[in-house]
Amino acid sequence: MLDENVQKLMKAIEELKERARDGWVIVVEGIRDMKSLRLLGVEGEILVFSSYREIADRIRNRKVIILTDCDKKGMEIEKGLIHALSSWGNIPDIELKRKIFSLIQRRVVTVENLYKYILKHALIGDLIE
Repeated sequence: MLDENVQKLMKAIEELKERARDGWVIVVEGIRDMKSLRLLGVEGEILVFSSYREIADRIRNRKVIILTDCDKKGMEIEKGLIHALSSWGNIPDIELKRKIFSLIQRRVVTVENLYKYILKHALIGDLIE
């Protein structure tokens, strides 16, 4: 049986997938982050951060989830994106990122390692059952 936090994490990933299907744009730091989300089954538009202005211009009034890493650089990018998007009146979702990273309790701080973490814990859960 899966650990309670892993179950909650899987629900958070399902929420991310549902929002992506509903047209939300997800912004990540790099290509490997995008690949990790794709391996988790996230479809829809995932933008790799390039610059604050470019992302803000591309997204404008669309619903957006910022899913940068939970490290110093990721937090700086998140803060800058919030500022850039708010200039368009767009308040991005950062709560889903907070939920995901709080559930893994900083065992993983990068989006690119989410897939490996979930795969490892899902397999352990299968072995226990």
